[in-house]
Amino acid sequence: MSSAAFKTTPRALVPVPPCAEPVRVIVIEEHPITRIGLLSVLNAERDMMVLGAAADLADAAGMIARWSPDTILIDPELTSVDGPTAVRFLLERAPGLRIVALGQHDGDEEIYRILEAGACGYLFKTAPAREIVAALRDARAGRSCVSPHARERLAERRRWPDLTPRERQVLTLLAEGRCNATIAAVLDITHGTVKLHVRSILAKLGVEDRSQAALMALRRGFARMLSRP
Repeated sequence: MSSAAFKTTPRALVPVPPCAEPVRVIVIEEHPITRIGLLSVLNAERDMMVLGAAADLADAAGMIARWSPDTILIDPELTSVDGPTAVRFLLERAPGLRIVALGQHDGDEEIYRILEAGACGYLFKTAPAREIVAALRDARAGRSCVSPHARERLAERRRWPDLTPRERQVLTLLAEGRCNATIAAVLDITHGTVKLHVRSILAKLGVEDRSQAALMALRRGFARMLSRP
């Protein structure tokens, strides 16, 4: 969806306050109802210049090339790609972008990896509209904008030892119900190596068996990220 779709909200009705730089934002959200709601909220703000709205990264890449936004509001749970990969994709095309993720899930690993990839903010879709607008303004100004609940989840993450990239891949597949033989085939490693990784994962997560590890992976957000390092 391009800026041409917003003819019902002429640019002249969204003046920029003289004391503030406009926030030139593109929204990436695949669910039409949510996308329409976000556009309605942002277009009501005088300093928000909504350049476009995309349902996927391919459309967003074209909009970024044409209109050079300074800020992106993205759903980190797109069907075709995980959040960290989406953030890296956008920053590769426009390194100066300020990216705010607006997610639904609160897995600490998921939030951490999205911020580690380069996002400057993380909020939840339950956030009031004013908080979303404030986060975009903070992002445009170069400030971090991580919601209090997201900060709490990140603080909890410090209790857990870091998994290696390979262990994260194994855990993701384990949470999908894959057996050791299938995991070995998917990752092109030996069955014995998979067993060693599973043993290490159980110890690091402080659980006793694969089922508990899978539940932990779902709660912390491993299983919603594709098996990438």
